Amino acid sequence: MIVLKGKVVSGFGHFKPRMDSFPEVFRGATGETLFPGTLNVDVNRPIKIKQHFKISGAEIKEPEQDLLFEICRINGIWAYRIRPYNLENGTGGHGDHILEIACAQRIPDAVCGSEVEITLFRESLD
Repeated sequence: MIVLKGKVVSGFGHFKPRMDSFPEVFRGATGETLFPGTLNVDVNRPIKIKQHFKISGAEIKEPEQDLLFEICRINGIWAYRIRPYNLENGTGGHGDHILEIACAQRIPDAVCGSEVEITLFRESLD
């Protein structure tokens, strides 16, 4: 288990429309209804995602990229890191230094500029 601290930063707002337009796809992947949107957390270093499961981009009308998911916790609440992954070149989202976090509820006291704690369930950051 790895515990990281990070700072909440503003994003582009791309996940809310995806989740609003395709709630059944996200529910099918995660088993729960996610709060629309992601919380963007800058951890000041690139951390490659450890994929637990994914949503094929074709399912949400974005065939050029998949959405990779890693189960995690944020401030003690079960959540998912979601990493857009361009199938051609591996880029996507904000990069690997900003973790895009989603969960079934709004994260209390997680506003732009606040510090949060992310727990990843893995042995190393490799």
